[in-house]
Amino acid sequence: MILKDNFTSKRPVEIGIFEMRRHIPILYTFSKICKTNNTNVTIFTTKELFSRLKSYMGEKDRKNYNIVLKRDTENIFSFMKRVETICNKKIDVLFINTIHETILDLIYYLKFNPKSKTILLIHHVNAWMKPRLIFNIKHPIRTIDTNLSSTLIRKFIFPKFDAINVIYYPLKDHIRANTDYEKEIFTLPTSIFENVKTTEGQKEDGKLRIVIPGLIQEHRKDYSAVFPAFENLFEKYKGKIKLYVIGLPVAKFGKQVYNRFKDMWQKGCDIVIFDHFVPDEIFDDILIKSDIILAPIRIKTRADSDIEEIYGITVGSGIIFNAIQYAKPIFVPAEFNMLPDLESSTLKYSDSQELEKIVTELISDSVKLKGLKKEAMNNSHKFSLKNLQDYFEKNILTWLNEY
Repeated sequence: MILKDNFTSKRPVEIGIFEMRRHIPILYTFSKICKTNNTNVTIFTTKELFSRLKSYMGEKDRKNYNIVLKRDTENIFSFMKRVETICNKKIDVLFINTIHETILDLIYYLKFNPKSKTILLIHHVNAWMKPRLIFNIKHPIRTIDTNLSSTLIRKFIFPKFDAINVIYYPLKDHIRANTDYEKEIFTLPTSIFENVKTTEGQKEDGKLRIVIPGLIQEHRKDYSAVFPAFENLFEKYKGKIKLYVIGLPVAKFGKQVYNRFKDMWQKGCDIVIFDHFVPDEIFDDILIKSDIILAPIRIKTRADSDIEEIYGITVGSGIIFNAIQYAKPIFVPAEFNMLPDLESSTLKYSDSQELEKIVTELISDSVKLKGLKKEAMNNSHKFSLKNLQDYFEKNILTWLNEY
């Protein structure tokens, strides 16, 4: 193991970041945080994901990283074997960003044993920290997959990792208080505030622009308060409000939500909605010009497995980090466990009436909106690249040296 004194050594620390599935913002964020004067960073990913990552990174920035891509002639097993070989030769610590809690994903990791230290990003705490058998006669195939996956996680996969990372640091408190996990827990987030994705002041047309980002998916979002609130708001304040819904509709639920928003648009409501994946540049542009984010988070959820998770307690929400990245105030359900860092730029609603009331106040009170935006900017600065790199050096590099 490399010994370091105040993070200096004869050679840089070699960091690997492995992403095969989909979390491009996390891949970008971790790459930026981990690349310091004292490190080299190697990114292991696919050609498809790298093509999207390039839109986040400038060409000059990309030269700071070693890129290892899955070849067209390789299957996943052979690619992972090549990653393992590279790790054994040069990588000191490997971040594994996404493992879905399904048999199809977990089976790839049974024989994946790099000699480097490994840190697993935990997206769903209960699935990994409290795997258990479930019984759901309505979904027998899913039940079988969840039970087999839980067994693999508990006995074969999870014990391999030397530490974990959770993107939402209240999850760390929950793990310490509710599990017997004794290894290190880090809290690198999914977004950096880079102070380039912001705009100042109201738009010329004076409209309040509200955006709901992210997949339109049943286990992620609850629109039960959104529809009645905005049906009334558009009726009362036509020309003063605009709503962007920027996420791919997923499955039957997503299509139903899309159709209802489309019906509102056909009736004259100022709504922008997509029936397809929203390209990164369009997503970015809409977030920049919006005034406030609406996060209708479904508090109790199930994702890859059939094990229940709780947003804000056992699983983090990417929308919260959209608020950080773009320095935007945010609406969340009253029961959501919000990051303390963002409390002063957060508005909470318990039902459609309260949501409607809060939006009405923002439409009529530009001073309040301006104050919220100022707080959002101040809060986002807490997640600057410098602050997060300081955390990385003081926590992860120190851990690596002492391991």
